Amino acid sequence: MTTSDDLGRLLAAAPQPTQDRPSPRIQVFCLPHAGGGAMHFQSWQGWLPHASEVIPIDLPGHGRRFRESLIEDWQCLIDDLTGQIVDRIRGPYIVVGHSLGSLLAYEVARNLQNRRNSPALLVVAGRNGPAAGLSHRPIHELPDTQLLAALSRLGGTPDDVNEHPELLEMYLPMLRTDLRLAETYRREPGPPLSCPIAVFGGRQDPMADSLGMLAWERETTDSFDMTIFEGGHFFLTARAFTAALAARLDRLVEELAAA
Repeated sequence: MTTSDDLGRLLAAAPQPTQDRPSPRIQVFCLPHAGGGAMHFQSWQGWLPHASEVIPIDLPGHGRRFRESLIEDWQCLIDDLTGQIVDRIRGPYIVVGHSLGSLLAYEVARNLQNRRNSPALLVVAGRNGPAAGLSHRPIHELPDTQLLAALSRLGGTPDDVNEHPELLEMYLPMLRTDLRLAETYRREPGPPLSCPIAVFGGRQDPMADSLGMLAWERETTDSFDMTIFEGGHFFLTARAFTAALAARLDRLVEELAAA
């Protein structure tokens, strides 16, 4: 004779119908190149996976933080950016950086790892690894006209800045500060990251090279992948890059869902 208690135990032990597990929402914190700002990432929400939330970060003295003083000290800047990000973390997140932003993203990830809150992935683009040398001659001390010519060859000077002297007067100090940070950076000793690293680069980029970008592999104890495609230094809107990054985030979403 089966009692109600027995029936309850049988029902509890029976296989339950499977349900689709919702994909975790990933926050994507984005850090820009020298002289850049949050605006360079405004279109990303439209092509990244729907499970992503794009959160561009401005440096002090840039973009929405233009009225703040520029920060020329590496540690002070990293502490500032870490504070900007850690207060917004709500679950799994990644940090993305381009050029100078790659170094900023890396140092922020180191800071957050020390706080036991590592990102699920570090994405770096257009920059050699922290322990590798520069692929170009430093330009941050060039006279204004030569500096602008060098940036123009890279495709990195906004047209409206060149056409308006008053904007140029405001833009150059910010740009020089950023370039000085990028070109005088030295990696401080410390352990590698525990999160995966994905590297993206343009084959014709004069500011990074394949061997230098491969040096990022030494900065993680987790997985590493590198994607090189045709293009120069400013490739964030190139189809090859957007498709590759979207695919990498799709894979990360699947990995997090499975975990």
